[in-house]
Amino acid sequence: MRPILAILVAVTILGGLSLYMSVRRSAWAGRSTPVIEIAPGRFDVEVTLTFEAGPDPFALSATDAPSLSVLLAGTELLRETDTIESGKRQTIQDVQGLEVGTNEFLVQANPADTSGDLSRALRVRILRDLIPVADQTIWSEPGQRVEGVILVDLTSDTGPHTDGHDGAHDDRDDDLGTGD
Repeated sequence: MRPILAILVAVTILGGLSLYMSVRRSAWAGRSTPVIEIAPGRFDVEVTLTFEAGPDPFALSATDAPSLSVLLAGTELLRETDTIESGKRQTIQDVQGLEVGTNEFLVQANPADTSGDLSRALRVRILRDLIPVADQTIWSEPGQRVEGVILVDLTSDTGPHTDGHDGAHDDRDDDLGTGD
């Protein structure tokens, strides 16, 4: 009687496992991979620091320590290891891979002078076809490095150009201020 019970338990376990695996395969077969839609347009990222940035003196590799880094969804767009002057704009041109929906930028900057107990800031602008779609200032805690996440929500259409010009050249704009 015991051998029959052992065989019955083994068949039940193996049959249940086989049934689970076949149901699991058919459930995954019905799912499709999500389609990622790339946002149209040309994207530029501008970062302006209100302080002098320099490499982190406490980094494991002092020669490769970034003074400024910008990441898009974990992909490094900019990594500066040299000293960056205060007020100097760092521009990343023609950024690829921005998707329709929410995009996440991580910006980190290390102050060259860490002796002060000051809050520092940096400004990040994201431009789509030279029109700002995001403009955010990130502040640090006193004496700390500046770092923050910027979320940018993009749509699939660039929208109408609303500055009143149709792109044609107007000669009147060239004569402004000449008195002619």
